[in-house]
Amino acid sequence: MKFSIIINTHNQSSFIGECINSCINQDFQDYEIVITDTSNQKINRKYIKSKKINYFHLKSDSRYPVMDQMNQVLFGLNKSSGKYICLLDGDDKFSKKKLKQLSYILKDEKIDINQDLPIIFSKNRKIEQNKIKNYKNNHIYKSTLINWPQINGTSTITVKKKILKLFFKKTKPFKWKYLAIDVQLILFCSNFFNVENKLNKITFKRKHEKNLDETFSNLMTKAYWIRRKMQLDLNFSIKKKNTLNLDFFITNFIFFIVRFF
Repeated sequence: MKFSIIINTHNQSSFIGECINSCINQDFQDYEIVITDTSNQKINRKYIKSKKINYFHLKSDSRYPVMDQMNQVLFGLNKSSGKYICLLDGDDKFSKKKLKQLSYILKDEKIDINQDLPIIFSKNRKIEQNKIKNYKNNHIYKSTLINWPQINGTSTITVKKKILKLFFKKTKPFKWKYLAIDVQLILFCSNFFNVENKLNKITFKRKHEKNLDETFSNLMTKAYWIRRKMQLDLNFSIKKKNTLNLDFFITNFIFFIVRFF
């Protein structure tokens, strides 16, 4: 089997039907869908009638939502059969041509992980095209300001199954309780594997007030700086060295202050 789509969902009943249907209606047929659900109530069975779907209802046992998501992906990974894993949040969706386009570019076995460039839905249904941040690859920017790869979101990621397994084995991702899987996985792979940013308009990312990332998006909050410091610590644990740039010094200074509040 070529692809396994792992859908992680938690109390997303308003969106999950659209999400699942976008997978069932793919132009490419060599795939399966693995749904891992931690919702308070199980998904309506009308959404999971397809023979391509394997549905699992899991207990939510973490105070940290991103760790619940991490556990769902790990569970789905262990149940999957595909050579490549496509990650998908339960409030996002795929274009019907996503798997077909991925199958073309993945004929190049050198691509270990790919992030496509998503279309972002705002809450009023207006569509925005996400942009590639080319400055993140600039050597001067990385050495003096911030050394961090571009991250397009969980639902844009397609990765070789064997690499995703290695990620869970090597990085101890459940240690980093504020860091979602997209952040951890892209950082890990950017150091050891070939990360590509090919294809666009094949993933639709829904932006709303309940997005996991919203909790950490305000730099005026303590949570923002706790996560930022955790990112630096994760980076060190992978590289075994720090990048002594402006981000490193500012983050450590502010974290030293806010941890007392």
